[in-house]
Amino acid sequence: MSEPTNTCPRCGATFTCGMQAGESACWCAAFPAAFAVPEAGALPADAGCYCPRCLAELIEDRRARLAQGDRLPAASR
Repeated sequence: MSEPTNTCPRCGATFTCGMQAGESACWCAAFPAAFAVPEAGALPADAGCYCPRCLAELIEDRRARLAQGDRLPAASR
């Protein structure tokens, strides 16, 4: 595996983004698409990808909320 390229904004863990490391794909492509990709400039410059653990937890949280019938904001659909 390559050297870490990112720091998770949620937990502070370092991890490697395959795309930033010049690989043909990233580990995150194996996860279901759960969040809309923000438009360029919509996030602060220091915002970044979540680490594998945090991304998995956030996806599970979203699945649980959806299973309970919670409504997502219109911008997230």
